[in-house]
Amino acid sequence: MEHEVFSNSNIELQPLSNKKVWGFATGTLGEYFVYYLFYTYFLYFLTDYVLVPAAIAGTIMSIAMIWDAMTDPIVGYINDVSKNPKGRRRPMMLYTFIPFCLTFFLCFLRPGLEGTALYVYYAVVCLAFWLMFTTQQVPFYGLLPEIAQYDNDRMRIRSAMGFIGNAGNLAVSIVPIALSTVIALGVSEMTAWPIVMGILGVIGCGGFVVCWYTTRGMETPPEKVIRPEGNLFQTYGRIIRLKGYIVTVLVYFICTINLCLIFASIMYVADNKLGLQPLQQSIVVACYTFSGALFAPFIAAIARRVGSLKAFEIIMLIGAILFTLCGFIGLNSFGIMVFHGIVTGGVFALATGFNYGLFYQVIDLAYLKRDEQVEGSAISFATFGYKIGAATAAFFLGIALSIIGYDGASDVNAEVLGRLDSLLTFMPAVLLVIVFLMLVFLYPIKQNLYDLILAAKAKKVNGETYSKEGIEKLF
Repeated sequence: MEHEVFSNSNIELQPLSNKKVWGFATGTLGEYFVYYLFYTYFLYFLTDYVLVPAAIAGTIMSIAMIWDAMTDPIVGYINDVSKNPKGRRRPMMLYTFIPFCLTFFLCFLRPGLEGTALYVYYAVVCLAFWLMFTTQQVPFYGLLPEIAQYDNDRMRIRSAMGFIGNAGNLAVSIVPIALSTVIALGVSEMTAWPIVMGILGVIGCGGFVVCWYTTRGMETPPEKVIRPEGNLFQTYGRIIRLKGYIVTVLVYFICTINLCLIFASIMYVADNKLGLQPLQQSIVVACYTFSGALFAPFIAAIARRVGSLKAFEIIMLIGAILFTLCGFIGLNSFGIMVFHGIVTGGVFALATGFNYGLFYQVIDLAYLKRDEQVEGSAISFATFGYKIGAATAAFFLGIALSIIGYDGASDVNAEVLGRLDSLLTFMPAVLLVIVFLMLVFLYPIKQNLYDLILAAKAKKVNGETYSKEGIEKLF
């Protein structure tokens, strides 16, 4: 394969080595692992251990995640326009490693407070944690399209990210066993939670550290960066108007509601409804968190064969059928929970990879349309939609638990939680069908048009004259 040279940056670009691909992708351990630790256990920790009322716990979680979503576009813009002489992306990651770990630990610490003061404490530490999460996640994702200009390299990285992220999530499943082990050593339940979560949080953050170290010298030199023109609102105004961008963000939003609603409900079903033992609980959580790693390595190969868009459409239909099947059977046994977990992990691991494939298409269109590098802003506004979806799911689940009469201190929750089955089966199926229809009828960058975009981009990158023939409507 011939290498390409950016005429506007004088940076020689060659296909990435496997070492660079996997080194960068290790950063996903920090994002996926810590995120799913929080989302799988935090609400459960508040309602069943701290005994915060479900509606209040769901509100705390959703407010924090809405805050996180609101800060994404701001951090993304700051990251894009940064004139730090050491780079735009990596310095921000370096400065927030320790605060990231510390605030995650504090989320699972039980302070000596009660009532309103206790609720305020968890709201504040959650706000701080999600801000630190953003300062890691935004530059991490903004760095990807900057260091990987080849579409094939991007999908190779996405495959590696999917594998590492989902494989790392296997550790999410050990929390029930880890808690039991620590408690068996004579430690109280409330002390065991911050110990276990603190250790796992440091391990997850280590993924960002590896990514930061691996990408030394790969970031575009500050003097070569083509920064966005205008202020934050003008920059996002241009991004939002890019053909296909809003559809891609909305699809991400809907998929996130699906995934987060399921993840936040795992322990309620496995523990309180089915009464599974810690080992069985860990196996169930592993199926939800790790199974995606079995499918993620196929993302690049599938995308090369049929394209990200077509692959995304197919996965949405298959997922809708399988979730519907689970709904008719009912989540009434360990075996069905395992099957439902594998379906969830597989469908959403592939969906995330292909969804980001569409984001990269829009980023390529932005580069072709205007000479500016807005990777951080484009991805951060997408994660804004992602996190609004997560906050929506948290709030919805908290309200749903209250409506059906769930009480963390009660022993009659198995029958009550049986009413949640449709939220984890039929509802995801309906939402996946909606995503399928949006991709088919609303997303404008079909594969033949993207091939033309890539051809025009290659010429523009090399300083050659290029044509917009065939893709005029995208401009």
